[in-house]
Amino acid sequence: MTALLIVLYLLLAAAVSAVIISENRNPLKAMSWILVVTFVPVLGMIIYIFFGQDQRRRRIVSRRIYKCIMHKPHYLSIPEVQLEAMSNIQLNPIMKLINNNADSPVMLSDRPDIFTTGQEMFDRFFRDIEEARHHIHIQFYIIADDRLGNQMADLLIRKAAEGVKVRVIYDHVGSWATGRRYWRRLRNGGVEVYPFMPVFFPFLSGRVNYRNHRKVAVIDGRIGYLGGMNAADRYYYGNKLGMWRDSHFRMTGSVVAGLQSSFLLDWYVVSRRVINLSGYYPDQPLPYSDESMKIQLVRSGPVGQWRTIEQATIYCIERACEHIYIETPYFLPTEGLNNALITAALAGIEVHLIVPRRSDARLPQIAAFSYMEDLLEAGVHIYLYKEGFLHSKMMMIDGQVASIGSTNMDFRSLENNFEFNGIIYDEPTVQRLEAIFFEDLLQSEPLDLKRWRKRSRIKKFSESFIRLFAPLL
Repeated sequence: MTALLIVLYLLLAAAVSAVIISENRNPLKAMSWILVVTFVPVLGMIIYIFFGQDQRRRRIVSRRIYKCIMHKPHYLSIPEVQLEAMSNIQLNPIMKLINNNADSPVMLSDRPDIFTTGQEMFDRFFRDIEEARHHIHIQFYIIADDRLGNQMADLLIRKAAEGVKVRVIYDHVGSWATGRRYWRRLRNGGVEVYPFMPVFFPFLSGRVNYRNHRKVAVIDGRIGYLGGMNAADRYYYGNKLGMWRDSHFRMTGSVVAGLQSSFLLDWYVVSRRVINLSGYYPDQPLPYSDESMKIQLVRSGPVGQWRTIEQATIYCIERACEHIYIETPYFLPTEGLNNALITAALAGIEVHLIVPRRSDARLPQIAAFSYMEDLLEAGVHIYLYKEGFLHSKMMMIDGQVASIGSTNMDFRSLENNFEFNGIIYDEPTVQRLEAIFFEDLLQSEPLDLKRWRKRSRIKKFSESFIRLFAPLL
C-alpha cells in the first residue's frame, strides 16, 4: 500500500513538474518549485497549491463583459490626437506602455483633494455619502467592526433607506476580524454587500494567497476616491503604533468613469451581475484646461498576461533623469524593481526611500532590512519614519510623474494581490505630493551605511533567512 502511494505521488509530482515547465517561468523559480513538489512529499504539494500556481492565463471576467464595462472610460478619455499634441519625450512612452499593458487610456480629472490623515479623508468621504442621490459604491480591503466602521455602516443604511443604491465589496481575508453580524446588519438595512474570493477553509484553498487590496469609492458617478486607506479606526484615531500616516485622493471629472469601471468589474466578479450602466457614468468628457490633471488608472493582479503596475513602476524609474522619491510601508521588492532602484542610484539619480521604523507586520519588516545595505552602497538615501506608522504608498519622479494607490513595493502587491493605482502626469499635483514627501522626511531619521553594517551577525542572518520567504509574506 505504501509503495502504491509513493508511486501515485511521484506521478502527481511529475505531472505538476510538466505543468511548471510548460509555463516558461523564470528557470530558477521553476526549478525551485519542481524540487519542492518532488522532494518535500505532501507538504511541498500543499505549498505549491497555495503559493506556486501560475494564474496569469486565467480570466475572471469574460471579454464581452469587460468590453461592455470599459467602453465608457475609453469614450471619455483624451483622444490620441490631442495627446500627441501634448508630446513629452519622457512621459509619452510611459502613457503608451500603460495603455498597452493595462488597457488604460489617459483621462482627465479636476485637481484632486489630497488627504494625508484619516480624519481629513473620512470626514470628507462621509459628507459626500450624505449628499449622495443615486448610488454609492465602496470597496475596501479592510472594513472593521469598530467606531469608524460602524459610523460608516449607520450612514450607508440610512442612505439605502432613502432610496440610494448602496453596494459594498470587502476582501474576505482582509476583513476576517469583522464578524458576520456586521455584514448581516448592512444587508438587513438594504445595503448590497459581497466578499471578494471568500475563503471558508483556509488550509484547503489556494484562494487565500490572492487578495483584493484595492481601495475605491464612487459616489453618484461624479466623485471618486482612490488611495491606501481602509475603513478602520487605526486610520482615524491611531493605535499602539500611533497615528497611521496614509495618502488618499478625492477626484472629479472624466477619471471617475475609470474608477467606476474598476468597481463594476469587481462587482461582477463577486456578484455575477451586470448592472444597467445608465446613470453610472459622466455623460461627457471633462474639457481639457490648464487646471486639469492627466491620469491613467492601472489595475493589476495575479490574473492577466502582464504585471501591469510592476512594469509601470520599473519603467517610470528607468526614465528618471533627476530624482525619485518613494514611500512605502512594506519594502520587499521584486528582483526587477530592486535592480531598477540600484541602477538609478548608480547612474547618479537622487533616490530617496522612506519606510516605517515600526511596522504592524514584523516578519516583512525584518526581511525588508536585508535589502538596505545594497541600496545604501549604491547611493540610495533611506529613511525610517518615526512619527506613528507610515502606510502611504507614493512615488514621484522628476516633478513630472507620480504614482499613488493601494500598491506596496513588495512581492505580495506586485505579484499576488489585486491592486489599483493612478499614474499622474501633472506638475502642480506632483509637486504637491513631493512637498508632502518632504514633510514626511522631517519626521524620519536617515540610515547611515557605516552604522548599518555594524548590525550583529545574528540580525543579518535572521533578515536574510526570512527574506527567503519574501514572496509569501
